Amino acid sequence: MILANKAELTLDTENLYHDCLKKYSELEKIYGFIDLPEHVSQLERNNSKILRVYYANALDHNLIDINTVKYIVDGKIKPKAIAERGIEQYIKAEDWLNTQLNSPLSISMLYHLQKLLIVDLYNNREDVNLFSANTTRFPEKLNNTTELEIDALFEFLNNDTEVHPIMQSWMLHFKLLQLHLFSEANAKIACLLQNFWLTKKQFNFMGLLSLEHELYINKTEYQVYLGENRDVEKIAAPEEESISFGMQIFANQILRLKTLLRTYFRRQVEFDKLGPRQKNIMNYVFEHGYLLKEYDDNVLNQRQKLIMYIIQHRGFISTKELVSEFECNRKTIQRDFTTLLELNLVKVIGKGAGLKYAVNVTEHKHKYLNKYQSPLVVENTEMSHEA
Repeated sequence: MILANKAELTLDTENLYHDCLKKYSELEKIYGFIDLPEHVSQLERNNSKILRVYYANALDHNLIDINTVKYIVDGKIKPKAIAERGIEQYIKAEDWLNTQLNSPLSISMLYHLQKLLIVDLYNNREDVNLFSANTTRFPEKLNNTTELEIDALFEFLNNDTEVHPIMQSWMLHFKLLQLHLFSEANAKIACLLQNFWLTKKQFNFMGLLSLEHELYINKTEYQVYLGENRDVEKIAAPEEESISFGMQIFANQILRLKTLLRTYFRRQVEFDKLGPRQKNIMNYVFEHGYLLKEYDDNVLNQRQKLIMYIIQHRGFISTKELVSEFECNRKTIQRDFTTLLELNLVKVIGKGAGLKYAVNVTEHKHKYLNKYQSPLVVENTEMSHEA
């Protein structure tokens, strides 16, 4: 059965689904806001590829040192043992799929992946010949029933516009596992085609996803879907349960990526050198700084946006400092701050000559944001509201 109707989802899974999409959307905005240098983004894309290759092979019982995987991905060593060549063939399979992003899912893709992952792995070896004990591997043919099921699945996915691509990717992943396509490499094929689908639909988070990592962490539960761990209840469970498991895996990956982005953001603002209050502000900026970009030019002018950018990366700023920065008079900057104060984007810190402006962590509409502020500031703010 293909879970084509989202109405079939239970309330818990529906909530998990919407929460996952919301967090993914927020993380995309955070990624755009912190504006990582291209060489850093490329480094992390390469690291994610290493993780995908390493854990996909580990799920298929080809556990090899991750440094070896890194060297193979980077082209620094030539694979020799069959375990190392398994890594190489997986890389070739992923690279090939990246050349097919404009093509729909098809059974021919499955057969080509089988060729790369199984046939070429065992046949293109120096120790395979007419006189060796290592026999030649021949391509496997799917039976008619399996081909019909795959045709129906691929036709649905290629034409569906109702189900979200992230959910579609898990439908694809677990259906391929359920069908037990070939004698081996079924988990690899499921992982490869899921990543292909997410990349094709532009939901692979700029190439930083490595869902295989989360699957390996939860491999005891995942092995049930692989058919390696007998659990009668789960094997007989509806497809909705596997979708729920998949969405939880995706949510875990989003949290892992958020931690990674937070690490880079803290390096940008030299977080360790900041005082407690500035750290609170920077924590808030990381979570919500992207909201600044959602103000169009009818709300904030370019100078006001730049003022907010400066405050978010310095923590505090005074009118005098900005007068020098923009080479304009104090009244112009003061009018800008009046607008920012009215929008609750900044707050006043200090008095007189020591007066400065900071990110408004405590907002009237969102009291939960108080957790980002020091207790003293929260207490003073609440007292001012009561007054």
